[in-house]
Formats: sequence, structure tokens, C-alpha cells
Amino acid sequence: MRRKPILVIFATAFVILTSLVFADSKSSDFVLSIIPQHKEGFFVEFTSVGVSFGNSEVSTQPLFDVLGIFNLRYRYYVSPLFVSSIETYFFDPLFISKTYMGEPYDESSQVYILFNRSYIHGNMIVRPVIIKPYAELLTILVGNYNFSEYAGSTISRGFLSMGTLLSKNIELFGTLESGMALTIWTSSTVSQEEWNTFLDELRQKTLYITFRTGLDWYYDNYSGLEIGYRVILYGNDSPLKLVQGFTITDWIYNIVSSINASS
Repeated sequence: MRRKPILVIFATAFVILTSLVFADSKSSDFVLSIIPQHKEGFFVEFTSVGVSFGNSEVSTQPLFDVLGIFNLRYRYYVSPLFVSSIETYFFDPLFISKTYMGEPYDESSQVYILFNRSYIHGNMIVRPVIIKPYAELLTILVGNYNFSEYAGSTISRGFLSMGTLLSKNIELFGTLESGMALTIWTSSTVSQEEWNTFLDELRQKTLYITFRTGLDWYYDNYSGLEIGYRVILYGNDSPLKLVQGFTITDWIYNIVSSINASS
């Protein structure tokens, strides 16, 4: 158990010392993790359409709409290096069969899924490093046709990342991430005392803390592939450790971990 704190201290010191020796002093060369705001007016991209005005953007993804996943996103740029975002998705699992196939359905079997993702994210450049704080709330609510019966949950996640450039598109990074289930909603009736006890146990069992360090190769202005090492500092039994991270590399790791856990 003592190896993990020692590993974290060593990795953090390694990132700091390397940044002081090898870092590129030009802050403009850093690869930012925030996509810039569109020019004012309407915009069309491969997967989304929207409008940009002032410091705000409102957009939707039509490709999801045709599948019955109706969505809307609002982003507010506090500055070019700090953004907040709210995304909401309303999913009708029977939309395709009802709309395109004309199949009859029983209203009692209708289920709707509401999902919301809200986050704040910043890039702070303190030469010779870039610091990237991130915090988000994930909320999912599942209910019947009129939501007289429902169940839902809110999960909080976040990370603090620090990196420095070793070359134009290779960054040495260290990231500390944590998350937990905050609460659960249900239409079932439960005594308040029992419910509070359940929520306390839920938060303890779902809390996880991870640390990872390695190299990030950026193949465009905003996206990169990671190679490195990660360690679970707390919550080895937390189910949320299987959905940790925010990048493609993280999801590949999660899929492999899920397969290993189920075997």
C-alpha cells in the first residue's frame, strides 16, 4: 500500500523537474484543450449546427435527432481559456420503430431517458507548464411515459492536469482525477433516515481517485493519444473506475478493464 503514495510523489516531482529542464518557454505553442468559439452567426460542422453570439454558443447534433436522441448544448466562454457548458439529451428508445417502421406500441412499455452533462474547464498557462482544471456533473433520469415512475442519479467527476511540451506536439503530463455518485432519485417511498444511510454508503463505495502520467501526442490542434502509466489511489472496488477518464485512450483502457473484470 505504501508504494502508491511514493509513486505519486515521484511522478509529480518528475513532471515538475522535467518541465523546468525541457519545457518550451513559448506559451503560445501549448496545445489547448478548449475548442475556440465560432465566429458570430450561424455555423455548420460535420456533426453539429448552431449559432454563436456574444460569449455564447447554442448548438445541436442533427445526426442524433434522427435516432430519437434530441439534444441541445449551450456553451459560455468566460475567456478564450475558460469555458462552461451544459448539454442535455432526451432519448426515446422506441423512436425508430414508431417513426420509421410504424410499429404499434403499448404506452405502458414506453420509457424515456434524460441525460445532462454540465462542466467547467480551464487552461492556465504558468510558464513553463500548462494547468488544466476540469469539473463536471453527470445526471441521468429514466422514467415511464409520464414520469410517474422514475429513477435517476447524479455523478460528479473532475481532474487537475499539468503538462509541459517536450516538442511541438508531444506533451509530458500528470493528471489527478476523482469522482463519486452524489445522489439518487427514485419515485419509490423510503424513510428519510434509511435513505440518508444508503446515500452515505453509496458515496463511500463509488468514490475513486486515480493518478496517471505519461506522454500525449497531439495529432491535431485539440486531440491527442496518450501513452503512460496509471494507478488507482483509492476506490479499487468503485464501479466508477470502469468509466474513468475523458479521452479516447481512457475509454480503451476502460473497455479492457471491464473485460478483465468480467472474466
